Amino acid sequence: MKWTIPSTRKDPVESATGGLDEAAARWSELLRGAGEDWALRRDFESWRMHSLENAAAFRRVEAAHALASAVADAPEMQALRRETLARAVGVEPPCRRWPRNAAVAASLLAAVTLGLLAVNPEGSRRAYHDARDMIAGNVYQTGVGQRSVVSLDDGSVVTLNTDSRISVHYGDGIRGITLERGQALFKVAKDRRHPFVVRAGGREVTALGTEFDVHVSDKAFEVTLLEGRVTVTPERERPAAGAPDKPAAPLLAELHPGQQFVAVAKAAPQVRATDVRRVVSWRTGQIVFENERLDDAVAEMNRYSRRQVVLSDARLASLKISGAFNTGDTDTFVNALSDYFPIEHNKREDDTIVLRPQRPSRG
Repeated sequence: MKWTIPSTRKDPVESATGGLDEAAARWSELLRGAGEDWALRRDFESWRMHSLENAAAFRRVEAAHALASAVADAPEMQALRRETLARAVGVEPPCRRWPRNAAVAASLLAAVTLGLLAVNPEGSRRAYHDARDMIAGNVYQTGVGQRSVVSLDDGSVVTLNTDSRISVHYGDGIRGITLERGQALFKVAKDRRHPFVVRAGGREVTALGTEFDVHVSDKAFEVTLLEGRVTVTPERERPAAGAPDKPAAPLLAELHPGQQFVAVAKAAPQVRATDVRRVVSWRTGQIVFENERLDDAVAEMNRYSRRQVVLSDARLASLKISGAFNTGDTDTFVNALSDYFPIEHNKREDDTIVLRPQRPSRG
């Protein structure tokens, strides 16, 4: 399928040299800072859908970037990556030049990952398998505190929140996505012949052309609809090739814009009205709390940072908090709590921040 999207803007990468891979690398960088610049995203889609070669080049670049992010925090990985890239690009800092061949960049990073696997096999096995899947081009993920925008081959766009991972399975008449962990915002290209199905948390969310957010965690499963229409059903096993179709799964909910489907632990699922802008504020780097329990607010802030906040006293959990905070800005969050509540904090040696009730002053 070939999509053509007209554009009157000058192509930001038209002067790039070095072929498709360098152009794809430039587009990747532009999109990471594009925010709500939908005109730029339309220009990108026009370039990507121009040919299968363009789409493949962009997937290679995204795989290389995702691979680097997946294992970037490991000390062994940092040392091995610096050594490998130094041999590859010489003394010029890598950030000052675009990769001349994104496939080579992906191969270099894969080699470094294999080196890390040899140094620390148990701790690095998951990173290796993640990297292998990402190089295959059907898995996308973010690390803690990261966000990423993924453009799929049909024109749909997926925005991944912190520490999230999806796998893409297009075929057999269905555009299938599995949200393996975390949270993602799906802006679905319309295609009535091929439903868009997101599997997560033992359920399926089906859409034809719409925009919705799915968040899955150990605690809850949530679907929030921004526009269009989606259905939520239990996940069903797909029949083997040639086998008869299985009966349709029972309908759990049909959502309309502004509604949210929520399933928490063993409680009965519910559909409720919600503030959509607050739910998806993460895509602009903010978390908005409105009369939230403190333990829930702490858990949400912890998703975006490796610096964790813990409550030392269960009595703090039921305090209610409202406010807006930047994702990953743990210090501002903790200082605000100390300013407005009788709470004090201290840091442990592992950089964990402990909150406890303020001790009465001695007269």
